[in-house]
Amino acid sequence: MPYILKKTLQTIIDSQNHFLVKVKANQPKLLKAIKNTVQAFVAVDELLIKETNRGRKETRLIKVFNQKDLLPSKWKIVNTIILVVREFIRKDKIHQTISFYISDLETTNAKLLLQGIRGHWYIENKLHYTKDVIQKEDKTATKNKIAAANLAIFRNFCFNILKAKNKSIKYASEYFANNNVKAPE
Repeated sequence: MPYILKKTLQTIIDSQNHFLVKVKANQPKLLKAIKNTVQAFVAVDELLIKETNRGRKETRLIKVFNQKDLLPSKWKIVNTIILVVREFIRKDKIHQTISFYISDLETTNAKLLLQGIRGHWYIENKLHYTKDVIQKEDKTATKNKIAAANLAIFRNFCFNILKAKNKSIKYASEYFANNNVKAPE
């Protein structure tokens, strides 16, 4: 098994599970090879979805590629490359995002792969965004592993309390930060 740069991905592979992950700029050679693949080859499946969510019109184009000849050799475990282009209109402005994903799954079913990607978006929006942006977890400079673990437990405890009583963690955090409120009994 070739060494994969991300330890978490290697752990998934070693445990004989499948992966479907987003490729970002922190993997420049892989990202470039994926972009070249998307430009050079024809998608084996694609799906166009148009819908209105939270007051904004959104279009998603998903293209699936099973050509992996241009990938660096250590990424030969990848069987599927997915391109997701999202366009949405918010406040009369058009916004577009282009994302690339890789998977070891041999499926070329765009609808199935989109379900996995949307599942990831759900986790990202519901958990990681809250921890990274609202609780500023990424900016924690704790070097001591035990202290870092204890702080993570405390943040999770606070997150669960806020989530139990409110739909919006951001609103609840701002409310309790700006109001001298007695804790519920």
